[in-house]
Amino acid sequence: RIDYATMGYDGTIPTEFGLLTELTWLSLLENTLTGAIPTELGRLDQMSTAFYLQSNALSSAIPTELGNLDQMSSDFDLSWNLLSSA
Repeated sequence: RIDYATMGYDGTIPTEFGLLTELTWLSLLENTLTGAIPTELGRLDQMSTAFYLQSNALSSAIPTELGNLDQMSSDFDLSWNLLSSA
């Protein structure tokens, strides 16, 4: 579980998060993260509980690789960013 919500982080999301293949919860909401959502996050195939990236300044297209997160049974939120469809 990674919960860095409202911690004042800025910069980009590390691509290395994609190596945490056993991760089931990722919360980076309400920071000032910028740039694209790394395609590597699509490798988190055990992600099942929460995927919160809302309320940042993320931009670019939503990576199609996020479609690999097919174990999600709860919350998935990308709202309040500057994202576009692929």
